[in-house]
Order: sequence, then C-alpha cells, then structure tokens
Amino acid sequence: MRNIVEAGAGRPGFFFNIFVSIMKKESLFVTALLLSVNLFAQQKPKEINIDSIPLLTEVVIKGFETDRRLLETPVAAGIVRRSDIQRFSNVSLLPSLNIIPGVRMEERSPGSYRLSLRGSLLRSPFGVRNVKVYWNDIPMTDAGGNTYFNLADQRGIGQVEILRGPGGSLYGANTGGVIILHPDEAFLTNDNNAGENRLRAELSGGYYGLFSENAQWKYHNKNLSSSVTQSHIQSDGYRDNTALRRDVVQWNGTALLSEKDKLNWILMYSDIFYQTPGGLTLQQMKDNPRAARQDAVDKKARVLNKTPFAGISNEYRFNDHWSNVTSLMLAYSDFRNPFITNYEIRNESNAGLRSKIVYHNNFGKHDIKLTGGVEWLYNYSTIDNYGNRNGQKDTVQFKDKMWAKQIAPFLQGDWVISNKVEFQAGLGSNMFMYRYQRLTDPDNSKKKKKLEDQLLPRFAVLYRINESLSLYSSISKGFSPPSISEVRPSEGSFYDLQPEYGWNREVGVRGLTADNKLYFDVTVYQFKLRDAIVRRINAADAEYFINSGGTNQKGLEAYAEYTLVRNDNRFVNLAKVRGSMTLNDFSFSDYVINDKNYSGNALTGVAKTIWTGGLDISTKPGIYLNTSFIHTSKLPLNDANTAFAEPFDVLLGRLGWKKQFSVFSLELFAGVDNALDQVYSLGNDINAFGGRYYNPAPGRNYYGGLGVTF
Repeated sequence: MRNIVEAGAGRPGFFFNIFVSIMKKESLFVTALLLSVNLFAQQKPKEINIDSIPLLTEVVIKGFETDRRLLETPVAAGIVRRSDIQRFSNVSLLPSLNIIPGVRMEERSPGSYRLSLRGSLLRSPFGVRNVKVYWNDIPMTDAGGNTYFNLADQRGIGQVEILRGPGGSLYGANTGGVIILHPDEAFLTNDNNAGENRLRAELSGGYYGLFSENAQWKYHNKNLSSSVTQSHIQSDGYRDNTALRRDVVQWNGTALLSEKDKLNWILMYSDIFYQTPGGLTLQQMKDNPRAARQDAVDKKARVLNKTPFAGISNEYRFNDHWSNVTSLMLAYSDFRNPFITNYEIRNESNAGLRSKIVYHNNFGKHDIKLTGGVEWLYNYSTIDNYGNRNGQKDTVQFKDKMWAKQIAPFLQGDWVISNKVEFQAGLGSNMFMYRYQRLTDPDNSKKKKKLEDQLLPRFAVLYRINESLSLYSSISKGFSPPSISEVRPSEGSFYDLQPEYGWNREVGVRGLTADNKLYFDVTVYQFKLRDAIVRRINAADAEYFINSGGTNQKGLEAYAEYTLVRNDNRFVNLAKVRGSMTLNDFSFSDYVINDKNYSGNALTGVAKTIWTGGLDISTKPGIYLNTSFIHTSKLPLNDANTAFAEPFDVLLGRLGWKKQFSVFSLELFAGVDNALDQVYSLGNDINAFGGRYYNPAPGRNYYGGLGVTF
C-alpha cells in the first residue's frame, strides 16, 4: 500500500496505526475490531422496527414551501432517504443519488465530485454549478455560483430532497434545480421528556488503500436535538496520482427556545486533499486504465481545500397564521490547486442571508399560504496564479481580486381547494453583479459588470384523482448567470459571458396501489435553454467557457418501488424491488462557433438512456442484502459528436448483519463495487483537447467494516 502521508494526504485517522498493521496489500475486504465504552448512555438504543421506516409516499416535501406528502406536491421531486444512503459503502453519496432519475453524480477521481440535474453537466468540471444547495433553509451555494459538495459528510445527512427543473421563483439563480439537505436528527415531540444519548462508531476499509473511520454522538430531549459527527476517509486511489484524504467535524442541531421560537444550526469544518490524474485518451485507457498523465504526476497535480462553514436559522411563529424564518450563512475557503498549467491559490469569503415571511390560513375548504422574502449572497475572493515547478508555486502569473453579489427577492402563493386541486404561483427575481481587479496589470482599476435583472415566474397545478393517484403540471423560467470560476477560469483570462435562461414545461403523475405496495412517479418535460454556457479546453489543457446558443432538452423520468414483503413476524421481514428510467432527447440549437455548426447535435456529456434497478432484503435474524444495477448508454464527449463513450453497466452489492444486544447494537458488512469489472469512465473531461476525455473508474473492488451503536 502506498504511503498516503508521503503522498501528501496528511494525517492518519485515530485508528489508522492499528488498522494498517492487520491490513494486507490486496485483501479481499477489511475486518476491523472496535471496542467502545459509552460514558453518556442513559438508556439502551431502540430496536429497529421496519414499520418505523417511512414509506416514500409519507415523506414530507419541504421544497417550494409545500410541507406536504409527495402525492400532494406539484413538484418533480426525488427523495434519498437515510435507508437509501446506507445501501452502499458509507463513503460517498454518489451511488444513492444516481438512483434518482434525472440526476447524475460523477467522480473523476476519489473526492473530485460533480453533480448535475437534467443535463446541467455542461458547465461543471467539478463541484456543483447551476444548482442551488441548502441545508434546511440555510444557503450553501455561494454568490459566485459554486457549491463544494465534496466537503459534506453523508453520515450527518438524514434525507436529500432533489427538486428537478428551474426553481428561480423561490430560490434565485438556477436552471438545473434545487437540492435540500436535511439533518439526521430526532424530531422534537412532547413525548421526548427524558434525555437520550446515542453513540455510534464505525470502521471500514477496502481495496486501493481505502480506510474510513467515523464517530457520531446524538442527544435529544423534548427541547433539544443535537448531533456531533467526526469522520476521516483516505485512499491511495485506483489510478496513479489519485490519493484522497478528507476530515470532517460537524455539529448540527435544533432547539426549541419557546413554544413559538425554534433554532436550527450547523457548524462544519472540512479539510480535503485529493490528487488529480488528468484525462486519458481511449487507447491509453485500454492499455492501462490505472495510469495518470505524466505531466500531472510531474507537477503533483492536486486540490487542497480547508473550509469552515457556519449556518444558523431561526423560525418564529407570531401566531397561528404568521411566521418568519431567517437564516444566516458564513464560510471561508482556503483553496489551493497545483495544476498542469499553473499553481492557483484562492481564498474565498462568503456570506448569505435568507429571510421569508409566511402567512397560512384555512377558509373553509380553502387552504391559503403566502410566502414572501429575499435571499442575499456575497462573495469576496483573492485569486493568485503562479507557475507550477514540480508541485511548488513559482513566478507570479496573475494576482486578482473579485467581488460577487446576488439578491433574489421572491413571492409565492399556494391555494389548496378542498382535497382535490392545488395551485402554486410564484415570482422571483435575480440581481447579479461582480467586480474584478487585476493587481498585476498596469491598469489595475476595478471593473464592474452588472447583468440585467430577470423575472422568474413559476405556475403549478396538482389534481388528486383519488387518495392514491395525482396529476401535476408546471411551467417555470430558469436563469443562471456565469459563475466566478467561469468568468475567470484557472487559466487566468476574463470572459464576458452572458447568463443562460429558458422555459421549462412538465407534466407528471404519481400513484400508489390500494395495498400500498407499489409506488410510481413519472414526469415528462421540455426545457429550452438559451445562451447555454459550455466548457471547453484549449491546447494547453486549460479550461474556458463560452455561450453556445441554446439547447432543446426533452426528457422522461420514471421511478417505481414495489414492496414484496413487509412483516415483522416473517423470516424475510422486508423485501423491495425498485427501478428508475431516464430518457434524454437533448440537442444543441443555434450553436455555431468558428464556422462550425453544431446545431442538432446531441448534448455533450449526456447519455440518452439510464436504467437503474435494485433489490433490498432484510431478515428477522438481522441479515440483509442490498443490490443495485445501473446501465448507462453511450454519450457524446465533444460538441461535434465525433467521439462517444461506450455504454457500461455497474453492479453493486452489500451484505450485512445487524444484532441488537442489551445495551448496544452491532453491525458487520461487506460489499462489492463494479462487480462486473467494467472498464469505464465515471466522469469524462468533455471537449478535452487531444481526445483526453477519460477518467477510468476502479475495477471490481471490495470493502468491509464494522459499526457499534450504544
């Protein structure tokens, strides 16, 4: 096993020295032993009852201020529950998010995540752009339009709510959609009189030097729910120059200050290091998928990001009808990226404020809710570029300062007529401006750019055919200005980009059979985007962005879940099958550049067809099995559609055993990723110069671990 400390990955975890002494270089999976004493426990942990696991249809949607069950919500929403996250290896959200139709999360190398909704990958070399992300009501996306999604640890997340399609009427600038992260905390209820402590610790490891340890302490009573999480992940990586190390400490909670006043918070510190191997050509991937580009190795290409993040949200109910929620976010990122072409140091200071007033009243059969408010985001960045001499910064290339500000007022009305019909109408706006100053130029004056304000309406209607079947439809406008990383990419030039915008129309149907065994959700939509922002790479391997004209995106998204068995008294007490389908008919329109006409070509980086399926089984003795299968069709790698990634199939599985003892519970698990040993790229460098599109994913690999809960 390569020494991650020597590779620059930094500090080992608490149990690393013990763990590495029993770990063999090519072990099939890792067995770890952990003995813990819980000094805080006041009562034994509750046994898991399958009837306490909520049905998908019972999950309450918070997005668009709905606060209703899925069947009562006129939104194309996908839900990832805690049980969905636990189907996999516990080190990444990637496989659990990819089971949702219309969602694609990729990993070019360990820790280098990017996430797109409905084809928004065109502008996301890493991270999340064109999608707004929130922790409950607290903004996590900065004013520059970027979200460092790889900093969050999944163990503190209880539910991921994915709202597909433009959400500008309530959430400001985006065309892809909105993601809301909800904490994994106990709900505050009047029966939580006695305080309860729970402590969970887990060790896991696997192929390619994977090691993970985490500990979590939870406490709740009738007025307080608190969770403290610590986690460490490290890996040598499948390819050369792909080592990873990530440390996260997080404290989040909810406190009832009075009958009218509730406080939510999150405090998080993330320290992540990962190496970047660079893309390979098709022939290089076939010859040696574990190779890295030699210049990436020579320049020690890597990313280092240290980010403290603080968010607080206060909900105050004035009376039975009026309430206010005000949220504040502060964050700072120390970001360093020694790359093939340069060595970039970026320091980002971010602040955000979101406040909304809600009026809610019932007038006989009519339920009326009005929501109005504003979101304000501010970013200040210093960006310095140096030459890269063997992984160390060299002479100065550029020194810049950038300021960005977004203001997004919003207003929405929700009118429920009896239990059959619901109308939603919203209107938002987004005001975006940025300034920049190049300190290394003779003319180092500040330049200012203000984009034209946009009105962003949304109209939606839902019709309940009966208690188990509903139809919904919506029309909305999306708007997304260029991010700071697109206006000023890593190669150092400033680009005068226009915002992208467009109208989305969709119709959907959701249903549940009378026996509550089958749930299904189908959506068809058409989104016409203008001035789409597209990533390109020049001969020096530096990225830049252009406006491409437009796209015409027509799609179908379907999800189904069927419960075969749900009975505490049977040997197999829970068995479910699930599947999803994403059909994308995406193409460019009015896209001409350098005398080349790409109009009518398939949208770069988007597969036409993605199928997923899975089987989950649990038994009364505690043995469980989770399996997942994903098929991805071929996809274009450049705008000219002259190169395509081949179709691939990924099979994953996890087998485990849970046992409840008198004062603690024990879980043992082992799993496999890429069981079919496919050679494929999970994260392509689209429009890469020289055909270097491919970032090969690991071959067949295994993992295992142990968890203890007191």
